[in-house]
Amino acid sequence: MRLSTHDLQILDLAAVSLEGRIGFGISEEGTLQLYPAGRAVPVPAGDTLPRLERLGCLKREINQSYVLTPEGWEAVELARRGQ
Repeated sequence: MRLSTHDLQILDLAAVSLEGRIGFGISEEGTLQLYPAGRAVPVPAGDTLPRLERLGCLKREINQSYVLTPEGWEAVELARRGQ
């Protein structure tokens, strides 16, 4: 699986939550913004969310959030170990 630095940042932000959950919303400019647990400032999503969903690392939930899949947790662990 080939993940960009931004992809790995998003997965790592989701992993801060015990559930592996990251919220999202639309900015006033119409861009997708992520709302990770414990951060007051939203993070621009870019095209990362659909890509991570296609790769099977994130799964969209019903209440404007994504949650890490087992593959997403594995990618985070590998990135944290530097592999």
